[in-house]
Amino acid sequence: MLPNPALTALRRFTAEHPERVQHGPLGIAFSGGADSTALLHAALALWPSQRLRALHVNHGLQHAAAGFAQRAAQACATLGVPFAQADLQLALQRGQSVEEQAREGRYQALARLAQDQGCGLVLLGQHGDDQVESVLLALLRGAGPRGLAAMPEWMWRHGCAFARPLLCCGAAELRAWLDGQGIGYLIDPMNADPAFRRSRIRHELVPVLAQLEPAYRQTLSRTAALCAATEAQTQARAAQRLRLCARPGGLDLATLRQLGAAAASEVVRLWLRQHGQRLDRARTDELVRQVLRTAQGAQRLALRLPCATVRREGALLVLHRDATGCERA
Repeated sequence: MLPNPALTALRRFTAEHPERVQHGPLGIAFSGGADSTALLHAALALWPSQRLRALHVNHGLQHAAAGFAQRAAQACATLGVPFAQADLQLALQRGQSVEEQAREGRYQALARLAQDQGCGLVLLGQHGDDQVESVLLALLRGAGPRGLAAMPEWMWRHGCAFARPLLCCGAAELRAWLDGQGIGYLIDPMNADPAFRRSRIRHELVPVLAQLEPAYRQTLSRTAALCAATEAQTQARAAQRLRLCARPGGLDLATLRQLGAAAASEVVRLWLRQHGQRLDRARTDELVRQVLRTAQGAQRLALRLPCATVRREGALLVLHRDATGCERA
């Protein structure tokens, strides 16, 4: 009998990061699908059921969502795992995709559920094929090292720690193990919906890659790891430069200009992320162009963000958040 590949991966993760799983309840992001089901069963093989918390997020994006939530709750009740659910109502912001909003809303909801349940860590069921799709999506939108780094094994978001122990697993082997054990799982029709680019990559592009390069998952995962290392170095330099530019209330424009366009762009992006704002490369470049023009005496500098405005105030670049506020990313 083949072992659960999720269990092998989870054992490796806990051996490499024992300090992250030593104490307190552990959250499992549980959709009821194959990946999170395999992860939940792996966790049950390592820890008692009452230490786990199955965290389910209902996006409400399809009519079957309520039924999915009910079936996920029933599965957890059968296994004796405490279950907690959050229901989302997505409000699309201008220029954002449904996928992007759903993903961000999911992390916010998972973080809130984890905090409510006392979880110091939430385990995610995203696997190696998800990583491949993320790298390909990043390539298609012309992303740099930050985007090509795709999904990290560990991250801190919305005040909560998240980990992806299954990045070394493939979707097919997880499903094969579940099928061999007779363990049921939900199949989300949105995963096959051609309206979503990720779905088309999964069903149309990845099979071609598999024929051209059977080791495509390992190859693209290595690309992601190399880009992650490059991005880490870039962010370390940006953090040093940000400290040089930082002043009470904002960034010193003269110091920022001296860095040059490329370095200033990284500093501005890091500064905005620290204040809960995300800015794409094109808009960052526009902001930096405005910053550089202040050397020729340009007084007007302003850029509107979804939750704030960046503007010049004397010698400083200042961020003003909307009165309604915006949750930190």
